[in-house]
Amino acid sequence: MTEELVSIIVPVYNMGNSLEVCVDSLLKQKYSNIEIVLVDDGSSDNSLEVCYKLQKRDSRIQVYHTENRGSGPARNTGIEKATGRYIYFPDADDKLEEDAIGILVDAMENGRYDLVVFGYQSIDAKGNVVLKKQYPDMKRNGDDVRQDYSDYVVSTRRYGIQGAPWNKFFDLNVIRKHSIRYPSLRRHQDEGFISRYMCYVKNIHFIKAILYNHYLNDLKKEWDKYPVDYVDAVIGLYKTRKETILTWNEKDRRTKEIVEHEYICNMIKAFELSYSPKMKLSGRNRLKWIRKQIERSQVLKVVMPLSLGRYQKIIFTLLKKRHINLAILIMHIKIIIEKNGGLDAFRRLQ
Repeated sequence: MTEELVSIIVPVYNMGNSLEVCVDSLLKQKYSNIEIVLVDDGSSDNSLEVCYKLQKRDSRIQVYHTENRGSGPARNTGIEKATGRYIYFPDADDKLEEDAIGILVDAMENGRYDLVVFGYQSIDAKGNVVLKKQYPDMKRNGDDVRQDYSDYVVSTRRYGIQGAPWNKFFDLNVIRKHSIRYPSLRRHQDEGFISRYMCYVKNIHFIKAILYNHYLNDLKKEWDKYPVDYVDAVIGLYKTRKETILTWNEKDRRTKEIVEHEYICNMIKAFELSYSPKMKLSGRNRLKWIRKQIERSQVLKVVMPLSLGRYQKIIFTLLKKRHINLAILIMHIKIIIEKNGGLDAFRRLQ
């Protein structure tokens, strides 16, 4: 029996120091019928040079260079170049277990599934495993999942599907047939892609195996990941949710509440990011900017979900009552406490 070709798409942006470790874990796969598509997203370090160096080591590696547009458009370039039957999207600073691709192909073909979801572990900068995410071995019909998506929409839930693409194995035929692409957002593009893919999934295979090692960034790097146009990403994701998830079953109130909870929390995060040095906002300009984003996003028209944490409830209530200056003050205090390592007090309010 002929082994199906698997396309592995790796978006690369300023990953010169870690890319080789990631690609080595791909080249060591026991399932050898793979193509590795490295898409350099306009890196300013030596990432492109590392890509070409790796390409010389193995004929299965392809390298493409694009202007910097974000990981979503970079993955879209990979989709266009891919020639496989199945497609997988790891991050450039993570590692895959050696038997992963073989296990995933078997899981996909044992019933002709459209999506395989698998376990992963998160590892901190000291090499400590701080999280293990495992799914029960189970199979689900796509229509059943869409009718009550509340158990699947949040990545931290037992069956959470939404989130990063690196613990999911996709069918490239489904992507091509329905012209599914990552939205051109600087954040939340993964959730947008998965929401659209889930519209067409006929069946899903969850497997228990932990096959992916996700390496966590420190707080500063996480802060840097948020772009100055983060509000655009939040609004774009909410729009996608309304066009996909919220159309599957109008009676599914739990999923609607989760999506609205997510929207409010993401908008509050966007307001907090007005203190990022990249924004370069003075106090008066920050107030003007937040007012403008409130108007543009229409977030205050969302009914406050009961599930919101106390901190988010306080901020959202103050914004609704137009006490914007007080909300800004509380957000600023939170940011100062976080920067000084005092996270526990605010985590208890989440």
